[in-house]
Order: sequence, then C-alpha cells, then structure tokens
Amino acid sequence: MTQKILRAPQSLFDPAGICPPDAYCEAFESPGMARAHWQAVIDSFNAAGMEALNQRQRRVKRIRHEDGATYNPFDDPGGRGTPWALDMIPMALPPDAWAGLEAGLIQRARLLDRVLADVYGPQDTLKKRLLPPALVYANPAFLRTCHGIDPGGNRFLTFYGVDVYRTADGRFRVLRDYGANPAGLGYALENRIVISRVLPDLYHQNRTCRLAPFFNAFQRYLARQAGGRHPEPGIVLLTPGPDSRIYFEHAFLSRYLGYPLVEGQDLTVRNGRVFLKKLAGLEPVDAIFRQTADTGSDPFALRRGTATGVAGLIQAAREHTVDTVNPIGSGFVDTPALAVFLAPLCRHLLGEDLILDSHPAWWCGDAEGLARTLASAGQLDIGPALDPNSSICGADPQIPPMDAIQARPHAFMAREFVSPAVVPVWNGGGVAAQPTLMRFFVCADQQGFTVMRGGLAITAPDIPALMGGCLERQQSKDIWILSDAPVAPFSLMSGLERVAAFNRGSDLPSRVADHLMWLGRYLERAEGLIRLLRCIFRRISSEARIVEIPELHFLLEVLRKANTIAQAPGESGDVPMVRQLAATLDAVLYEPDRPGSVVAILKRVQETARNVRDRLSLDCWRVIDRLDRFAEAKANDTLELMDDTLFALSAFSGLAMESMTRGHGWRFMDMGRRVERALNQISLIRTGLADVSTETRAVLEALLEVCDSIMTYRARYRSAFQTAPVLDLLLMDASNPKSLAFQFNQLADHAAHLPRPDGQRQISTLEEDIAAEMLAAVRRMDLAGLSSHPDNAKRRELVAFLDSMAALLNRFARQIAAHYLSRVQTTPHFSASNGRQP
Repeated sequence: MTQKILRAPQSLFDPAGICPPDAYCEAFESPGMARAHWQAVIDSFNAAGMEALNQRQRRVKRIRHEDGATYNPFDDPGGRGTPWALDMIPMALPPDAWAGLEAGLIQRARLLDRVLADVYGPQDTLKKRLLPPALVYANPAFLRTCHGIDPGGNRFLTFYGVDVYRTADGRFRVLRDYGANPAGLGYALENRIVISRVLPDLYHQNRTCRLAPFFNAFQRYLARQAGGRHPEPGIVLLTPGPDSRIYFEHAFLSRYLGYPLVEGQDLTVRNGRVFLKKLAGLEPVDAIFRQTADTGSDPFALRRGTATGVAGLIQAAREHTVDTVNPIGSGFVDTPALAVFLAPLCRHLLGEDLILDSHPAWWCGDAEGLARTLASAGQLDIGPALDPNSSICGADPQIPPMDAIQARPHAFMAREFVSPAVVPVWNGGGVAAQPTLMRFFVCADQQGFTVMRGGLAITAPDIPALMGGCLERQQSKDIWILSDAPVAPFSLMSGLERVAAFNRGSDLPSRVADHLMWLGRYLERAEGLIRLLRCIFRRISSEARIVEIPELHFLLEVLRKANTIAQAPGESGDVPMVRQLAATLDAVLYEPDRPGSVVAILKRVQETARNVRDRLSLDCWRVIDRLDRFAEAKANDTLELMDDTLFALSAFSGLAMESMTRGHGWRFMDMGRRVERALNQISLIRTGLADVSTETRAVLEALLEVCDSIMTYRARYRSAFQTAPVLDLLLMDASNPKSLAFQFNQLADHAAHLPRPDGQRQISTLEEDIAAEMLAAVRRMDLAGLSSHPDNAKRRELVAFLDSMAALLNRFARQIAAHYLSRVQTTPHFSASNGRQP
C-alpha cells in the first residue's frame, strides 16, 4: 500500500484519499462522511493550519528527544538508538466499539491464563486432544522445569499484551498474543504524556479515558500478592540491562511505578529467598516485575549461559517465596500456532464462544492444515509455528521448501495475509493514510482482569514495513478511548490509604553504586581532557608561532604521559610541525577508536549514564543526551565546540549538586569525581615540575589555566607567577575546589558516611584510614624553601609526595570496590589507557 499525500485546500483530511476501497478506514465511514468520534480531531487539525501543525510535530519530536525515548540504544555502531517516532494525530475509539473489544480482551486473558494453568499443571487439554502434544513438548517456549509450579493467587498470566487489527468490515481480530514480557507499555505511557501536552484542549474536549487507573490496579494487585510475606513488600523491576532494545521503557516504568530497576547480577537467591544486593547488605525481594525472557530468567535451572537471569529464581517461585510477573514459562502464550486452537479451548475451559477471533491460520501438524497449506502455498504466508519472533507477512509470500514442511510439519503453520485498517497520519505536508496495528494491555486484579483504556498504535507506509518490524519506517500513535461521561481526574498516588513511615534512607544496589562512581570518574576525565586541549588550542590558534610557545612542551607531555598521544617534543626542544600537531589533536578530539579521545570518553559517560538512567532526573538526562552533538560532526570552530561541551558537563555537575539527595548514590558519584580530579591534578603538577625550572612563568600560567584556578591566583597575588604560591593553591588550599586538599577532605567525609555493619560505627574502615592518611599528608606539606632549581630538596620531597598520593588514591579506589562493589560482577569500565588504575 503506497502512501497517499493529501493536499486538498478545503481540508487536510481529504476522504477521497484516506478511504481505500479494500480496507477499513478509522476516520471516515465513506468519502465525505467522517465518523462521529473523529469529527473533533478533524476539526481541530483543520482549524490549526499547516504551519501550526508542523510546529506541534516538531515539539513532539523535541520532547521525545529530551526524554531520551529510543528503541534499542545499541542498534548501530555509534551506540545511538533509533528515535521512538510518534505521530501527533491520535487514534480515537468510541465507547461502543471499546466495550466489545474490552470484553473480548478480558475473555482472552482469562482463557490464556487457564491454558497456562493446564499446560503447566494437569495437562487435561493434551489428554483430550484439544492441544496436540507436539505443540507443547516440541515447543522451546514450554519450560519443563516450570511444570508443577503454582504461582501466587493461582494466576499464571498477570500481565498480557495483544496486537489487534480491524478487518475490512470493521471487526477486531487478534494478530498476536504476548505473555512472557509484553513490550510497549512504557512507550504507550510516554506517548500519552507527550500528546496530552501538545494537544491539551483536544485531549480534554474528547473526554479521553486516563491510563493511570490501569497502573494503579496493577500496583495494587502485585502489592497484595506479595504483601502476605511482608507488610511493606519489596518489589523490583528486572531488566536485561542497557543492551535491551527497550531499555528506555524499563527505566521509564521503573520511575513511574516506583520499583527499583535491577539487573540479574543485582539479585541473589539464599536459602530459597530472593535478595537484592545493596551496599548495606541483602534486602528481601517479594515480587519481581520481570522484563527478561523466560529462557534468560534462571541460568541454573534452565542451563543457559546468560547474565540476565537470577540463578535459583525458579526454585524460589516453586517455594512461593517470590512472585514473578509474569511467571516464568508464560512465554508459551506467544507460540504462534496456539491461536489456531483457542476457539475450541475457550469452549472447553470457559464454556464460552471466543469473542475476538484470531487471525485465520492453519497448523501444518495436522492433516487438514498440511493439505491446505500445500494446496495454497502461493496464496498463504507460511512460517514457523513455534517461533514467537517470526513475522507475519503482509504481501509477497515467503514459502519454505516443501520438503522441509513435509519433514517437520509440526514446526510450520500457514496464515492469511493481513490487510489491516488505515488511519490518518501527519507527514509534514498534510495527512496520509497508513495501515495500522493496535497493541493493548491487560493485567490481573482482584476481580479478574482489567484492560488499560488506551494503547499503542503502530503505523507504516505499507503493510510489509508494518508487519516486518522495519523500525526506521514505523511510527507510533496514542490511542484515545473516548467516554460518554466526563472523565474524573485520577492520579497514581490517589490510592494511598495511609501515610507511610518517614524514610530518609538512601541505600542502593551495589551495581548502581559502581556505575555512579564511574559516571563521576568519566565526567571528570572528560572535563579535564577538554580543559587541557582547550588550553593547547588557544595557544596554537594565536598569533604566536609554535616555537614561541614555551609551555607547549609541558601541555603535550601531559597528553603523552596519559597515553593520549604517542609522542611529544623531545628533550632537544623539537616541536612538531603545525600540520602534524593539528592532525594529532584532531584525532584526540574526534577519533572514536582511540580510547583516550574526547569522543570516546563522552561515549563512556553516556553508556554509564544509561546504566543508572532511573537514578537520574530528566534534566540530568537531557544534559547527557546533548553530548551526542560532539560526536555528530566536527565543528568549524573547535574552541567553541569545547566550550559548549564544558558548559554541558558543568550543567550536569550543577544539577547533580542541587537536585540529588545527599545519599549514597550522590556520594559514590562524587567520590568518583574526587578520585579522578585528584589523580589528574597530581599528573599535571608532576609533569609540570620538569618544565618549571626553564619556563617557570609560562608553565605555571598554563598549569593554573588547565586547573581552572587562574582567576583565584590573580585575585590573591598581584605578583608574577611563582612556584610556591601556585602549588599552595593547587595542593594545600582546602577552600579551592580544584585543590588536592579539597579532594581529600571530600573523600574522607564520604568514607565516613558509607554504610557499615550495625554496631561498628565507632570502628574506622580501611578506606577511612586511607582517606585520613592522604588528608593528613597534604596538611603537613610544607612548601617553604621550594624553588625551581632541579636539585632543590623540597622539590624532590614534593615529587615523592605526589607519587605516594597517587598510590594511595588508587589504593582507596580499589578498597571501595572491594568493600562495597564486589557483590556484583566486575563492570566493564576501563581506565582509557591512561595509566590510571580503575
């Protein structure tokens, strides 16, 4: 189906172009007659005008970008995600159509819940031949290990997703069922938040049903199920991690629902119970909102080599010490061929006829289905019967070899091609008609099941792109379920019946603390390198020739000792040619494969931030997202680009300082910054001492500039740059945020406030002792008598002091990792080949 662009002057919604003869049109009954529930949308868009509508669509795109809404953050070599495309024209469903659809979705959830209960229980449906054994025992989605497990509340399906489309006569049909971990719930919520902000008047005028009651019902049910073990149940959201294609959704739902976002390495099973590994110890977990695949949930029981699961989780579920949503094994619902048998199963298990028909399909495992498939092979979509990831084709049949089908008929099925309804979409120049699928979500409640009154519509220019998962050609829409009566305001917090006990604690998982500490280190590493490069660029961009820049040797030597460049001017005083130097510095800035380059370190910042996305405010994340601009293209003005990047890094630091509570998360991130800043300061001073004797003034000025302390020095000392006052400011002045004393003072304070076993507050830890030793050493340092002469005794003493402080800093970082972060697997952070120990 080709996209039809409408340019009729009288209306943006030209019914002649939107109403195809072979498909159902959501907006128009016939050319010239809009459906009543679409009239308000059509009138509103026509009244706005082209330019205003384009501005709204740009605002939609900007909000999504600021929120960081992406699909698969690691789907390209640059590590950037596919933007979550959102069309601003909502898709409206009237109350009468919704009533029938809602009843059908609830019935289907009830049916699939009973199917799972039987398959993982008595298996009467197999004994009575309502389900063929091959569909179960040859099915990789059926987990034998989970047979016999009775989940809490006898609910085998707690959370359910379903793809629905409209036939040419307007009837709803089910295309796919999702039981393991239905995707899209967070994106549906994001869409609603964005569209209600961009179209507030239209949203309220249409009496659109809220989404919050669904989330409230889900939270209440999960809390009641887990509350039997603990009055304040511990509930977590389990994610595979940032490598997941929908990690944005996991972090978004975690923040919205208030469940800690955890990965498999954050959880452990001890004596049949699941615990969350935190800095202060192990914390019991009563329920898990699982976003991991069935087969990746328990590497021990399922014998799978995976890092996404929790060893022993299935046994804990068997012993009823933890509830999982959905129970492991519920992915059996996703089996494509299961839909073929749902109508008779519904009559047997529920005593009812199936309200929502499934998409017409035939299983090749029985004689009738195989015969029909072979006879009509060119007219049907033939694909895997047991693979839930197989796509449904919209045209151009994909026919497997006939001998393969006949050799393993149970592994194949045939389906009719899909011809879904069309819906209006905005394309920048008008309105076009595109085919659409609708995804809805159902959750268990105390009475049975409840459906979210809204959902996620997916559109694409043609049916193959829609059915084949072609992300770059798809976009989403917000589904509005309209109400006959005024919609009452509702908040997710409105269900609180009692005031919780005051909680000012700030414990967090060890993995999160590890990533926060490294986030601080990478941020400081990036800032330090950019300041150094900016200092170099300012000098080589001036009127002076390179041979007339005496401090350039010192600045380039700092880069060499950090393994950022291969060589620097030798002792003979030779200086690289301008062109060679520019090429070297250009690589240090923009070469992504160079570990110590600016763009590589900024990528580390973004990757580490993604691991703690649920811990960062939206404002902080928007700043992190701006760092993409550095990698997108080389700027014409390199100095301007570095200034802008430093501004973004400073903005993040300011937001973290002002918005993060002074808990363990903030402390670990600040510890990372202090360790990295102190190591950088030591390296700068240690390298600069070699050049102080020959070019004292120029090197000291450059040293102060890189350390962002030159204005302070000039305000305090009206004399020329002198070695002792400069080093006093950079080493011993505890009031200077860039000084070594300031870093040691902060590290000592953080170490004193980290968690420790009960009753041992009065006993100092090893990291406290190391921090105290560093702080005492810098306070005892005496710079009197220091001169620029190479043989000066104080100078040799200062070199020994700097070397010992670098060793103690690395020892402090290792001790923090051993004491608090060893509860998790080693995280993939590296020292960027700069000689520093991680």
